[in-house]
Amino acid sequence: MNMSDARSRNPDRSIVATPGMVKKILFFHHATALGGAPKSLALLIKSLDRKEFSPIVAMPLRPGNSGVRQLFEDAGAEVIEERHIRPFHGSTVAPCKDVKSRIHAILSFPLLVRCARKLVRDIRPDIVHLNSTCMVAAAKGAHDADPSIPVIAHVREPILHNWWGNILRNLNKKHVDYFVAIDKAGLDSIGGSATPGSVVYNSVDSNLFRTPDEGFSELRRKFGWGDGDVIFLSLSRIAESNGILPFVQAVNSLEANLPECARFVFAGFGKNEEGYGKAALEAINASRRCSAMPFIDDIAPVLTASDVVIAPFLTSHSARCIFEGASAGRPGLVTRLPNLLELIEEGRTGLSFEMSSSGGLLEAIEKLCRRDTRLDMGRSARQFAMARFHIDQNVAAIQKLYRDLSESGR
Repeated sequence: MNMSDARSRNPDRSIVATPGMVKKILFFHHATALGGAPKSLALLIKSLDRKEFSPIVAMPLRPGNSGVRQLFEDAGAEVIEERHIRPFHGSTVAPCKDVKSRIHAILSFPLLVRCARKLVRDIRPDIVHLNSTCMVAAAKGAHDADPSIPVIAHVREPILHNWWGNILRNLNKKHVDYFVAIDKAGLDSIGGSATPGSVVYNSVDSNLFRTPDEGFSELRRKFGWGDGDVIFLSLSRIAESNGILPFVQAVNSLEANLPECARFVFAGFGKNEEGYGKAALEAINASRRCSAMPFIDDIAPVLTASDVVIAPFLTSHSARCIFEGASAGRPGLVTRLPNLLELIEEGRTGLSFEMSSSGGLLEAIEKLCRRDTRLDMGRSARQFAMARFHIDQNVAAIQKLYRDLSESGR
């Protein structure tokens, strides 16, 4: 294989031996930007039992992908970069709206099929695991190379219910053997199918399950937050689907009625924001209640220093920040969307609101500004997170699935 097509720390993959009963898991990952999907996959890879499973990640060969590659390598995976790994989007997060994007997806599909076919023939994995349904072309390529190999697809956000989403949905039903969804809403978006599936919630790194008030005052001073402030923190990607701009506008419209202690912090901004990011940043800078922060690699300190974690999404998909915040003992404030409602227990670990209802938002903010209410919810949120999002139980579920599929085949 030409090095312009692929790069690997071990390019002669066909002779890689897997000792004993160790099973090779070949992951296909779709994105080069740091975000929830690579973070979730890296956490899974890091936690796999190496006596039983050997992880290999195939990801796009693109400029600027070093951060994601390093994330996977640090987790312990062999990483292969291929220039023909390209997504076929059609989800609520990546809707593939314009004609150019759809043409690109269609033309890229056979290229990924061919790429996956060759990788599977070279590596001879025991399981192929797609990190997103948008990698479905790799499922076809894997089965072209070896019809007996089980292929799993992770459903990380709901597939669209339109004609384009139906194409992606039907391709997945045809070529995937098992779906693992990070929430029930995502699994439901697959629709009726003979293909089995289950929900395995995203996991939280166990080091976030710690006493949340450790260094609280010192960290707040570091971030410039007053001890009397109640910090509502957003850690989500700065994107239109995540609702930052309308939420800031809603906060500004409620200015006169908000509790004086309420402050809203939005992390994730780049150095040179354009378009939506620029508009959101301008609205934040014009607000007395709101402030912006750059993208944060280590979220533990900022979670510890905050009081409430928010996800004001406009489009239904999961929010890693909500269950990471819960693991640190922070209640969540989310828009009333199916995926987000799976991340809280209403009134016990967090609150929900309709973006169109300023009165409902104000009521939720007022409740969360009450110290006793907020701390009670935070304690319950931590218990909820340990029960639903702890890495140990979720990795155990994935490893059991690998064993079952390896034994039974397709």
